[in-house]
Amino acid sequence: MPRAAPPAPDIAVLAVGMDDRKLALLRMAFRLHHSLRYRLLESPSDERAPDLAIVDVDSPVGWQAWETFRQRHPALPALIVAATPPERAPVPTLAKPLRVETLFPQLQAALRRAPDAARAAEALPAPAPRPEPVAAPAPPPSMPSISIARFDPRRGLLGATTRLARQPRPALLLAEGRPLLWLRPDRAQAQCLQPAEQLRELCRQDAPALHAQAAGASAGVITQPLPALLWQLAIWSSQGRLPAGIGADTPLRLRQWPNLTRLAALPDATRLSALLTKTPATLRIIIRLLRVDPEHACTFLSAAHALGLLDWNSDAPPLKVISSAPVRPDAVAPERAGLLSRLLQKVTRL
Repeated sequence: MPRAAPPAPDIAVLAVGMDDRKLALLRMAFRLHHSLRYRLLESPSDERAPDLAIVDVDSPVGWQAWETFRQRHPALPALIVAATPPERAPVPTLAKPLRVETLFPQLQAALRRAPDAARAAEALPAPAPRPEPVAAPAPPPSMPSISIARFDPRRGLLGATTRLARQPRPALLLAEGRPLLWLRPDRAQAQCLQPAEQLRELCRQDAPALHAQAAGASAGVITQPLPALLWQLAIWSSQGRLPAGIGADTPLRLRQWPNLTRLAALPDATRLSALLTKTPATLRIIIRLLRVDPEHACTFLSAAHALGLLDWNSDAPPLKVISSAPVRPDAVAPERAGLLSRLLQKVTRL
């Protein structure tokens, strides 16, 4: 029986000039990366020799941190981290805040340049730093390329029902003159007056002929909670699409857990709720971390949006490597960062 291949060795990354917060963020990012195993070296005296380094030139000593590092490690491949990347940097520069989309491709590119750096060190006794053109890195294989379709949740049956649900008075929604839905927003209750298949078909139409009118409090018999109706209509309207305005890199967060025991079941709903109530994430990162079907994720987000549970801002800046709101990253001590990392890892295995 052939022996199993030994696990690939991890890649040791030396962090230079970084405070506890940045070290905690890097440590968490490395633990959540699956395609390659990275190990963070926080001190040059570590027994393991580093494979590459990340040098923060915004530390109190500034560029002296880079000069000291290069004197000790003349041939070690490295990246520079800076809030404002210099025009003529000696090595490729990562702009702050760090992003998963650029961090790991640049690390892999630095590893590929390592043999060239070693040969240059042998040829030149005292190599002087010189500017190096930085090519835009290709996305790593683990970062999914997502094709997203979108729909307007303000239109169609979902949009009409959502507007009526925000009014305090009972209302009757008709389709081509026939009673369709009876809503009691004051009690968060509703009744479907037509078969589910007809409602589903209307959800697929962009502009069905709908008409709303006031109704008495006894116009119908309450059959289901109003949130459950909105959740179901959003599922039928979404068809694996995202609400308009939300992109693959839009930060998303749930205000609270949906009451999944009283709502129509959705694939991966528990895992998605667990992640998005703990930390904001983009759709691209959600799919990468949880390995869920993009259409399942889009449907869940559409349903959460219909209930008013989804926080998002299309004008917000891109997420950092790991964003930890509602727990502020600067409030996380280094020893606590490992706990948060393990929590996120457990979420990915739920």
